[in-house]
Amino acid sequence: AQAPREGRLLVTVVDQSNAVVPGATVSVTGVEDATRTVTPAPAQTEPGGLATIARLALGRYTVRAEFPGFDAGTLKDVRVRAGDNRHVVVLAIQKMEETVNVGQDAQAGAADRRSNAFGTAMTREQMDALSDDPDEMQRQLQDMAGPGAVLRIDSFEGGRLPPKAMIKAIHVTREQTAAENHGPEGFFIDIITQPGVGPIRTNFNYQLHNSAMSARNAFTPTKGPDQNQNYGININGGLIKNKASFSLSLRGNSAFDTPNLFVVRSTGTHTEALTLNSPRGNMGVYASFDYAVTRDQTLRMSYNQNDSDSKNLGVGGFNEIERAYDTENHQHTFRIQEAGPIGRRLFTNTRLNVGWSDSDSHSVLEARTLRVLDAQTTGGAQVAGGRHSRDMNLASDLDYVRGIHSVRVGTAVDGNWYRSDDTSNYLGTYTFEDYSAFLAGAPRSYTQRIGDPRIRYFNMQAAFYAQDDIRVRRSLTFTPGVRYEVQTHVKDYGNIGPRLGVTWAPFKNGKTTIRSSWGIFYDWLTTNTYEQTLRVDGFRQRELNVLNPPFPDPSGGISTITPVNRYLLDPELQNVKRALVSGGIDYAFNPRTRVNLTYRYLRGIGLLRGQNLNAPVNGLRPDQTFGNVVEVVSDGRSRSHTVQLSGQSAPPAPPGGQTGPLWNWKRVNFFGFYGFTVNENNVDGAFSTPATGSLASEWGPSPGSAIHRLQYGFNIGMLRNLNAQFNFFASSGTPYTIVTGRDENGDLIFNDRLVGVGRNTARTTGQWQVNSFFSYGFTFGPRIQLPGGINVFGGPGGLSVVNTTPPEQGRYRISFNASVQNLTNHTNLMGYIGTMTSPLFGLPTLAQNARRIDVGMTLGF
Repeated sequence: AQAPREGRLLVTVVDQSNAVVPGATVSVTGVEDATRTVTPAPAQTEPGGLATIARLALGRYTVRAEFPGFDAGTLKDVRVRAGDNRHVVVLAIQKMEETVNVGQDAQAGAADRRSNAFGTAMTREQMDALSDDPDEMQRQLQDMAGPGAVLRIDSFEGGRLPPKAMIKAIHVTREQTAAENHGPEGFFIDIITQPGVGPIRTNFNYQLHNSAMSARNAFTPTKGPDQNQNYGININGGLIKNKASFSLSLRGNSAFDTPNLFVVRSTGTHTEALTLNSPRGNMGVYASFDYAVTRDQTLRMSYNQNDSDSKNLGVGGFNEIERAYDTENHQHTFRIQEAGPIGRRLFTNTRLNVGWSDSDSHSVLEARTLRVLDAQTTGGAQVAGGRHSRDMNLASDLDYVRGIHSVRVGTAVDGNWYRSDDTSNYLGTYTFEDYSAFLAGAPRSYTQRIGDPRIRYFNMQAAFYAQDDIRVRRSLTFTPGVRYEVQTHVKDYGNIGPRLGVTWAPFKNGKTTIRSSWGIFYDWLTTNTYEQTLRVDGFRQRELNVLNPPFPDPSGGISTITPVNRYLLDPELQNVKRALVSGGIDYAFNPRTRVNLTYRYLRGIGLLRGQNLNAPVNGLRPDQTFGNVVEVVSDGRSRSHTVQLSGQSAPPAPPGGQTGPLWNWKRVNFFGFYGFTVNENNVDGAFSTPATGSLASEWGPSPGSAIHRLQYGFNIGMLRNLNAQFNFFASSGTPYTIVTGRDENGDLIFNDRLVGVGRNTARTTGQWQVNSFFSYGFTFGPRIQLPGGINVFGGPGGLSVVNTTPPEQGRYRISFNASVQNLTNHTNLMGYIGTMTSPLFGLPTLAQNARRIDVGMTLGF
């Protein structure tokens, strides 16, 4: 006799965006005689969204899944066969706005390292208030997130923002020591896209700016003309219900501006808005496609093409009009992502990025360059050729959940193929220490690159990592991890970076989260640094450097034995190593209002800098056949202390969102950030040699580091259909170095300082600016029902999910917007001169961001 055969149902419950729904109730009812005799007990979905109902008689059943805030999902006439039977139930959002709590209790949710503690989830109102122009929207997101945030689109780092109509959710995450992170910043703006659901929708947008809508630059007596036009169309929607969706976007830009000149001439300081315009154009295509390969696995593909050209670059500031050059760039990116659960406990996320780009540049005038230090530069730009790259990035994560463990293991491999004939300074440059030397025709040095600039090379960098979130107690999580990295061109194979994080929620209400982290990180050797040592190696291409050359014809000072500069890598070069220690506390007043305070100490070891192996000794070089021989070595150091206070507040949205009462004060969102940083190092870059020859006297503030940074903003939607966003930014001054402007030691590197004067001892004045964005939109035409969306917020009780289904509205939607940069037209001075021989010593030479207004409109149907 044989035992009766039985089957098992494995039901995964997801929402309309394919996100799993834990805690849903799944019930099964027989629909024929063989299956009606016993009704199994309902099952609850686990954190991975899976419910299991075992020991079912073979035959047909009806499967029903329910969860608060969603319409019930039903699968009719499901046939159960022997063994495992897998099915997916999709829950649609109820036609109302409702707030529900998902998953963990308050304390357990606060101790979850993946919660929104120390992060931000943008509300639907905040997202609606963003600009329709991707470039402007990216600037707004950077303003809201704070300095240092990295853009990540569907798990891919970098790239241009997709059209606003495709964006489903925006999260700002701070996870500094996660093993999957290459750098210690761990600060991301995560963009989650959704190509389209429901009927096919179309959006047109247009944005305009011209010179009548901008203020005069503070450094010029007159204002030159400028103009900017952005235009685009986006089409998106579902192709096969619950199976496939798409989005297609075309966008373009046409613009020009007028460079402002600020130079020293024989008559004195001269400023003007030039008669030369700098036009630029851009055309782009963005397409994406989602397809449910199986009930559990989703395939997402996207393609982005961008073609741009710019003319008359390199003009303005100290550069006269003949310094202009033109560029062309063509970029293509194809991305494919496959993600979904495997069985009950595994989840995969695999991404492939393939890109290819080509660029080309050429000078408007082919002529020798005459440079007066921090006063004036004339002659040709001397740029030619271009760069051609082919890139491939493959990354994959595998998540495994069992008991108290949530394990992630993964790998990321980048391969880059480069071909370049990019060249510069091929006609030579005269450098004068001051303007009197220029008038006397007495240059200090003449440099020129000669030889073949063509190079080809391959670069690869790979990482392997593993991490485990260990739930020691409901209130306490340990997160140990490790990351290993390796790279071509650097013979450093010991780059093992251990990581450790601790997350503690001390109180049962879950409002408070305390987090501490420690980790070791390694930096890649940049391709630009490697390319310089490959090209200008003293043999393939050589850099002439003649002391006190004849003028205006250098040929009398150049012979076959003229010493040349060369650049090389230290054979024992190490990857830069950084050690991070951080700690912080996060407090949630409610799911939409939270503040956090963090401290971090970051120490850098082995920073890259230049070491001159052939520096003059008593006026003579040890090797007379070469000039400066700059070797890139890794013995620099850095240290920084940072304290950050940030927060956001978004009162609960009224029923119906913006379509509710004409006036509602709750439609206001606030966000703010303050940072205090002390950042010091003793290097200025891979090829920068210390002025004194020793690193011991080079400690000073890091270039570009401001001690104080403040950002504060709010988003107002109190008046129905009208959104307004204001952002205030302020920072203290940044450091710069005072140099003599003379070549005191005869090495022809103009970085000499007075005795007792250190690096970056002077500081610029502080800066502040107010930016704003306004949008007014309304609908008209036949009434239709649009698909809804989901907003997720961290807070007490784990995750708070707000399910929003808009009420019926007109088929057509039109909105008008205006963006204002530097609303008060405050003058922010920049370009301070630290060269003592310049008549502009200690003075600013430019002003940033005069007031600028852009207006636009969007039409959707």
